[in-house]
Amino acid sequence: MGTFFRTFFCCLIIAVSFIAYKYFKSESYNPDLSVNSNNPVYNNYNKFEGVKKQDKETLPIEDKMDEIPAEKPQKYEYTCYFYSGSGKLVPVKREYTVEQSLENNIEMLLKGPTIKESQQGIYSEIPKNVDLISVKQKPDAIIVNLTSVFGQGGGSQSVENRVKQLSKTVKNRVKNKKVYLYIDNKEVEYLGGEGIYINQPLN
Repeated sequence: MGTFFRTFFCCLIIAVSFIAYKYFKSESYNPDLSVNSNNPVYNNYNKFEGVKKQDKETLPIEDKMDEIPAEKPQKYEYTCYFYSGSGKLVPVKREYTVEQSLENNIEMLLKGPTIKESQQGIYSEIPKNVDLISVKQKPDAIIVNLTSVFGQGGGSQSVENRVKQLSKTVKNRVKNKKVYLYIDNKEVEYLGGEGIYINQPLN
């Protein structure tokens, strides 16, 4: 009798184990299951083949396939005039970073060549620390008003060269208008230590 019960219980345990194994095996993996992104196993769980992503917006950045916008192409234009190593008056190109204007171009001229331009032999006859007071545009004329430093230092040739730089820079931006030079709010007649006569409008 004891042998019968022992055999019965062994068979019962085997049968229950088999049923449990079949049940949990079929439920342990379901391709339709989803895992909440707040679950700490989320990042590992969605690596399994066949698992559907619950929410595309909650994926890590590296899993998103949005296209990276292309970099904005750089634009260059002729802005102001300096002298080359051979003494020739030449226009220089600068990167188009802001909306270009006559005022911006004159400011660039007064600041002088960049380090890279200087290394290439580009130089300016305009003294440092010249400030632009104002630029007035009339229907047929441009009046450029600078501080007195513009006329200081250098000989007659240097003074003539800096006036040419200013005139060419202005006319490069504004066509078909006469250019007048003012120093400290007064129209210039003589400029520099040697008293160089300045023909107005500038040519």
